[in-house]
Amino acid sequence: MPKPPNKTLRALVPLIVLAAGVGIAYTFWRGSPSKPAQPPATAPASPTPAPATLPPALEQPPQPSPAAQPPTATGAAPTGDLRALPGTPGEWATLGSLAKADGYLAQVTFSKTGAGIDQLALTDHFLTIKEEAHVVVQREHTTSWSGVTAALAPMASLALEVTLPGVAPQIVNLSAGGPDTRWSPVAGSPGTFEAIIADAAGARVLRVVRAWSLPKDSYTLRVDQRIENLSGTPLTVRYFQIGPVDLDQDAASYGGDKRRVRFGYLLPARLDPSRAAVISDDFVTQRSDALGKRAEGGMYAETTLWPNDKSKPEGFELAWAGMTNRYFGAAVVPAIDPKAAKVERRLDWVAAVSRVVLDGGAGAEVIALRLESAPITLAPGAAAASLPVDLYAGPLDRSIIAKEPTPAASNLRGLVIYNFGGPCGFCTFDILTSLLLGLLHFLHDVVFRDWSLAIIFLVVIVRSCLHPVTRWSQIRMAIFGKQMAGMAPKQKEIQEKFRGDTKKIQEETQKLWREQGISPAGFLGCLPAFLQTPVWIALYATLYFAVELRHQGAFYGLFQVQPTASPFWQFLGDLAESDRFIYFGKVLFTVPLLGPIDAVNILPLLLGIVFFIQQKYLTPPTTAAMTPEQEMQQKMMKWMTVIMFPVFMYNAPSGLSLYFVTNSTLAIMESKWIRSHMDKHGMLDMDKMKARRAAKAAGAGTAMWDRKSAAPAKEEGFFAKLQRLAEEKQRQGQKGAKKRKP
Repeated sequence: MPKPPNKTLRALVPLIVLAAGVGIAYTFWRGSPSKPAQPPATAPASPTPAPATLPPALEQPPQPSPAAQPPTATGAAPTGDLRALPGTPGEWATLGSLAKADGYLAQVTFSKTGAGIDQLALTDHFLTIKEEAHVVVQREHTTSWSGVTAALAPMASLALEVTLPGVAPQIVNLSAGGPDTRWSPVAGSPGTFEAIIADAAGARVLRVVRAWSLPKDSYTLRVDQRIENLSGTPLTVRYFQIGPVDLDQDAASYGGDKRRVRFGYLLPARLDPSRAAVISDDFVTQRSDALGKRAEGGMYAETTLWPNDKSKPEGFELAWAGMTNRYFGAAVVPAIDPKAAKVERRLDWVAAVSRVVLDGGAGAEVIALRLESAPITLAPGAAAASLPVDLYAGPLDRSIIAKEPTPAASNLRGLVIYNFGGPCGFCTFDILTSLLLGLLHFLHDVVFRDWSLAIIFLVVIVRSCLHPVTRWSQIRMAIFGKQMAGMAPKQKEIQEKFRGDTKKIQEETQKLWREQGISPAGFLGCLPAFLQTPVWIALYATLYFAVELRHQGAFYGLFQVQPTASPFWQFLGDLAESDRFIYFGKVLFTVPLLGPIDAVNILPLLLGIVFFIQQKYLTPPTTAAMTPEQEMQQKMMKWMTVIMFPVFMYNAPSGLSLYFVTNSTLAIMESKWIRSHMDKHGMLDMDKMKARRAAKAAGAGTAMWDRKSAAPAKEEGFFAKLQRLAEEKQRQGQKGAKKRKP
């Protein structure tokens, strides 16, 4: 039995913690040079990283007078506690441009929080098809905690752990933002910032430089980082910085939160001596799993994501780390020269990657990846360590990533996956989705130049390729159902005659099946349909995650020729959104499981009509063998498919709705043709079935050579062979059962 809670401790502990916090805050308010009391949300507060949900440090170092010059290096050994000096005023330049004519694919503004990214927006990607606001892939996030504002800036420098000879490690906070920033712009070098670390005597000990660069026609941003030892003493440092930060969640309409945390890795040299293969299949973590649950006390504890329990024993080495949503991603990769004689694909200076959280309350948490270096020893006299890293921030398009030198060399194509995860994840094989996407591109780029027509004809091609399997399956299932219907009266007589004797009913039923020539192998008719499932799931996932369909109108933008003020202007204007036949311009209300309702969508209604017609042709007729409960269950399944599925698809992307409507329409036509084919050849005629069964029993048609024509018989198909083998197994089992009877 658990012990009762200690109410006294519950009351005292918060008071003690609050008092300690006030005391520490007062100490730093007085300008004490000791280590920070409350580090930033993501900065370590001790030699071991601190909880990630605390607000920024309250440290307020003494401000120098305007005429004061920064301390100079003395070459002497540092004395006392270390601290980062306040930054000096200067222009915080912007890199890139959102004007297409300038040739840039992105624009980056910088934050005073750790000289990180304030906002990274994409030039060619917008929030809506009206192209009014640009997509922001990375942005600074802020929240308030006990009256203190905490900030989390992507790629921001957090802290430096410095170890002096014979002195315990010290944490120097580099992430203070706003007017308290520790970073200064370097004159004449846009995008370059520096921070100076001094000792208690004011002597410069370390210099940290961050130089950002963004080439034209590229989504890859580079930051060259350098840590210089300005003292006359050897120093050991560990560097902490933020990597990618949560991307914005997609509109809460269909599919749920598809944000993920991803890693790519290299195999150990014993398995891959070339060190060229970067693998990314194993570590796909849903954002909700990466966030985890709050620990006792209501805070999120830090979690080390790399190395982990799987990568450590296998000897995997980190190649890249990233975060994605449905269409965009941000990932850090090594800043390498792909043309070098030996390409180092390992993120060599990153020893660990942790998940940290800026806690804005339930549902408003922001997670980020924190990069941590191994200890680095710096010799005295301006010795420096270089820690460069590249950031890819752009669309999840493999063809685009392949054009980026360092992401391509790091095989960042693996960041792009067409997979829902969960129980259906195993169905979406990468080779299958790649084939379908390649075919979709061919239909668009070469044939139609329209994505909606490409989707329709992709379904036509896939359905045509699967037609032989579908035909075999439907014929076998129809024959089996007809046989079962004909046998139903006799089977009912057996059940009435031997009521209560289960064993006797089973024996007589098996005997009846043998007499009627019915094999349980007839159930194999549903096997081909099961084998087709991965193809359709892969096609579904491909269309859902393909960024190529985003903001692409259907049928050559036919419905966008009308004035933009028209409520019908948005209709099929974006294959990645619902069809929006009548768009309200705002969310009127939200329905659980469906999401926000902001338009009248007609494709789901059309889908319901098509499903109803499809059920009419594909649902087997009710037989006398079915119990009333089974009949009721069949009707429920029919109406659930006709009504519930289109309802759940109400906010589905119109590209997916086109896929379902096309596929179901083709299924109706295909089923009607197959039934006509069976009727034409009398495949469901009971007399003809008995004649064929008798001929088969006599050995006719079983040899490879036809006895009458002396010509080779038609070669047996795979599924026919599978069914024949199942029937042979059944006959062998029946013979063995007869021999065992006394």
